Amino acid sequence: MDSPVTKLIFIAAAVAASVLVVAVMWTTLGDNAPQSTDGGVDYDKIQTPELCAAVDGTWTAADDPPCA
Repeated sequence: MDSPVTKLIFIAAAVAASVLVVAVMWTTLGDNAPQSTDGGVDYDKIQTPELCAAVDGTWTAADDPPCA
């Protein structure tokens, strides 16, 4: 198990597994991101001031929805 070929195989397998995890997470998070049908941001689903600021919205807690 100490041969260089075996180590390379294990490294390649670890890299492949990491790429798979990143691809699955990227797809899952992308599919669950709040989006409107026109491709813009769906401000109704934003619940935090930080996310509102990240999409260049204006947070007003008294409004409903608070991000616009």
